[in-house]
Amino acid sequence: MRSVFALPYDQIKAGLDKQIIEPAWGWGFRVAIAVFLPSFLSIYTGNLDFFWMIIAAETVSVMELKGSTILRLRLLLSAVALSLLFTFVGSIVGNYPYLALILLMPIALCAGLMKNLGDWGLALALNVYLFYIISINFPLDTAAALANRMYMVGAGGIWALLVGVFSYSFLPQGKPYRRTIAHIWLAVENLAALVANNWDVKSKRSSIRAIYLKEKGIRTAIDESVKHFKTGEGRQPVDKQLDYARRCTSLASVQVISIAEQSDKLAREYLNPLFKAQMYGLIKLVEQIANRVGYYTYTMKEEELLLIQTRIKRLEQFEQQLLSMPEGEFKSTQELVLHLRRFSKWVQLFIDTITQNQERRVYRQYSMMQTLNILHPRHLALNLRQFLNFDNLTMRYALRKSIAATFSYWLGIQYFPEHAYWLPMTSIIVSQPFFGATLRRGIERSIGTVVGVIVGGLALTLPHPEIVRYILIFFGAVLMIYFMRKNYAIAAFFISLFLIGLLAHEDSISQHLIIERIYATLIGAACSIVAGFVLFPAWDEHLLPNYLTKAIASNYKYFSYLFYEQEEPQKWMQYKAAAESCNSNAYDSLSRYLIEPKSRKKAQAASYFTAITYNIRITRELNFYQDDSEAGDIHNQGGLSSRDSIIPLLTKINHQFQKTIQLLEKRYQLDMKIDWNAEKYIREHLVPTEHQWQCLERLYLELKALHAGLER
Repeated sequence: MRSVFALPYDQIKAGLDKQIIEPAWGWGFRVAIAVFLPSFLSIYTGNLDFFWMIIAAETVSVMELKGSTILRLRLLLSAVALSLLFTFVGSIVGNYPYLALILLMPIALCAGLMKNLGDWGLALALNVYLFYIISINFPLDTAAALANRMYMVGAGGIWALLVGVFSYSFLPQGKPYRRTIAHIWLAVENLAALVANNWDVKSKRSSIRAIYLKEKGIRTAIDESVKHFKTGEGRQPVDKQLDYARRCTSLASVQVISIAEQSDKLAREYLNPLFKAQMYGLIKLVEQIANRVGYYTYTMKEEELLLIQTRIKRLEQFEQQLLSMPEGEFKSTQELVLHLRRFSKWVQLFIDTITQNQERRVYRQYSMMQTLNILHPRHLALNLRQFLNFDNLTMRYALRKSIAATFSYWLGIQYFPEHAYWLPMTSIIVSQPFFGATLRRGIERSIGTVVGVIVGGLALTLPHPEIVRYILIFFGAVLMIYFMRKNYAIAAFFISLFLIGLLAHEDSISQHLIIERIYATLIGAACSIVAGFVLFPAWDEHLLPNYLTKAIASNYKYFSYLFYEQEEPQKWMQYKAAAESCNSNAYDSLSRYLIEPKSRKKAQAASYFTAITYNIRITRELNFYQDDSEAGDIHNQGGLSSRDSIIPLLTKINHQFQKTIQLLEKRYQLDMKIDWNAEKYIREHLVPTEHQWQCLERLYLELKALHAGLER
């Protein structure tokens, strides 16, 4: 019986476990609760003005609440304020169609520039363009009508704000930060699972690309945590403890990457099947430890801590058994065990740090004065500086988005005057910074919308359509959030169900309205796709060389920091993060380059992939070198070379970096703003161990291979 139900049970359990760390259901229910009350009032009273309360509740609550408590509250207040402002502007200028059309371009441009503010900027942009576009389609003539509309929008926004604040007020103050750290541990688990898979005789060996993508997942999770919880002065003790816990997590991830490297070397040897089975069990233990540490980080349950300690002891036993085998004499085996021990060390330090937290509930965390500080003008000034960052790529995206939205609205006025706002809404949502992403988003939204409006229209023909409307609104709100990050086509399907339930004023929805909605979606998506191809296109054919050069230059800055005296007060982890993020950007650019539907020679793609791979290995060697310095274990006591003996190798590496970067700068007319003539002084007390020396030698070889490949 267990064999029949084991797989479905494990899948359901894994799905529920993930919801603990990434509560998409909770976010969806928050949206549904915020929308359900005004929807009920609208249907119960028959007052169509509640439509504005519904839209306000939806747009304010649909924003994902991440980051600190203060950031969340500031985001919700900003959303309510923007909703009111652009409702007011749109309701007035809507009486002058051509003025409304002209103003749409700068407003859509501002919405595009909000991308500079990050995820929350994109969420706030929704309030800007959505309320303006809908308001100009329903202009008002009297002050009383305007006041009533503003009242409804304000009521909906404040209701959503209250629901949002209540949703996190009773959380422990460090829980949002701990959630981002838990994501890093689960990304480490995914990498360990893939490495363990290579030792399973029943499974297919994982590719280098698959391994790198899991490493990239770790980097993405770290970047996400840093973005929402930056280190700095004036932070609370809980945050500072969690900063160190995140650092321990990052260093533990370096150990798992090293384990993957040594595991790959071992797999090339002729090995006893018993040794392979032992390796599989050992790395599965690493996977299990990362998994349980991730859930403990979020839940802080004592039983999870007991499981972690038990598995760490088992890991020590497995290490001893591995070393007692004949293959334990291999250098790769000994290196792998060394990194396993370091992994255990960082896990233990992490546990010791995070269990010291004394967290209060969020509602008890801030005094009245601290809460009022969220309105301090310095926050507005900082956001304005970010917003006005006219980066070339972002500016082109914003211009393209604004032109496509304006043109699509003009088409809507001509052919769909009653629902002209459907076209620019689709156009703005579909528009993405890169053409390939815009094309994919347009296709997914078109498919999801067409199917959604058909299914929604048919659903309203069932008995008791008023109950069906509640079902469409509630489940559409929950499921569109759940699928937003997983599958946009399915999310668009549930968005359509939600809108059908929202906009059906009668007992049923007309066939004409369904067809009009489908046409509007297809035309709006087509406008964005054509604009992405014709207006200021961002082709990775031109962007990729810049991303690659930046990645190599970032590695050079990392190298310079580790071995030369620097005036900058930054820490090595910041250089490591910058180098890894630049590698990720270059890899993402290459992925987009390969799917661009523009005719070109693709032979260059292979050389780009090789260059990026070499550069990733250079970053790894720098990480491995610094990891030995951070570990402080017996393996690293006592240098095996003098400071003077390493100077020639460092000089050759520095010269090789210079040749490689200057080659790319000259070829692609770039300037990385590196002063090659600046005096460099080798750090004092720089005495590398044998392993560190090998890291530098491998780094030099990778750098030479990178330069040779680029010269061809």
